[in-house]
Amino acid sequence: MIRYEDFERERLDPIYDTVAPYSEMSKNERYFLSGIIRAMRPKKILEAGVANGGGSAIILNAIRDIDGAELYSVDYTENSYRYPDKPSGFLVDEKFPELSDKWHMYRGGDVSRYIESVGGDIDLLMLDTVHTHPWETLNFLCVLPFMRNDSFTVLHDISIFANPDDRYALACRYLFASVVSDEKITPAPDDEDVRFANIGAFKVSEITRQYVNNLFESLIIPWNIQINDTDLDGISRIISRHYTPEQYKFFCDILEIQRYIFAHPMTLKGSLKKSIKQRANPKLFTFLQKIKRSLRIK
Repeated sequence: MIRYEDFERERLDPIYDTVAPYSEMSKNERYFLSGIIRAMRPKKILEAGVANGGGSAIILNAIRDIDGAELYSVDYTENSYRYPDKPSGFLVDEKFPELSDKWHMYRGGDVSRYIESVGGDIDLLMLDTVHTHPWETLNFLCVLPFMRNDSFTVLHDISIFANPDDRYALACRYLFASVVSDEKITPAPDDEDVRFANIGAFKVSEITRQYVNNLFESLIIPWNIQINDTDLDGISRIISRHYTPEQYKFFCDILEIQRYIFAHPMTLKGSLKKSIKQRANPKLFTFLQKIKRSLRIK
């Protein structure tokens, strides 16, 4: 059992002031990520979602004295969304070039595009991508076949939806809640958290693979973002190669459902009608229907 209170904070403190302005993690979350790495001492780490490179710097700093440890980072965009004139992960090259000898950076595509090049035996996955359902679940399904048993996945922003501006950023919580694991851990919430911890980790073991259908089931929930065909083709390729024919067929059926939903969005009229029907007294709704028919309103 990894105990948060045992994590080596002194490992992160010397670089904290440099990383802080470029990282969207709280101090508590940075300690959690660094501490898990120091406790596990993983040899192969995959980071999906890089942005400025704050997380990459934390990971590289944590593995700098671990023989044979390597970080493979993947970001969907070529440039950082916060600093569009700089490449994704620029912080490592600009501020910590001495750490880059353990770093492999892939830019300009979803993790499904690069996972087979990264290869297997992944000890730790740091997953911090789009946060809009279904992205994190799709990312994890693509990486899972390449992870060791008793490896760990760290998920950031599992409670970000508590911020009213991010209320639809549910993908991380969906994954954290639906994945089956022998062990799920979170740090105690700090002053920057809203009631619940915003970072967590879970162990990947045989039971995770045994109940992976839970994750496929969660993909039936209507998606909050429409994914382009190129990305879906890449994800489908990984699913077809590394899961059973039945699971691949189920995934294809899910894609059909989601395409249908996006092709038939609910109209304002339909939404209002359903809202009134759900909330109004049944007798009132019947009365309104009679008025509608008497006035011959369509």
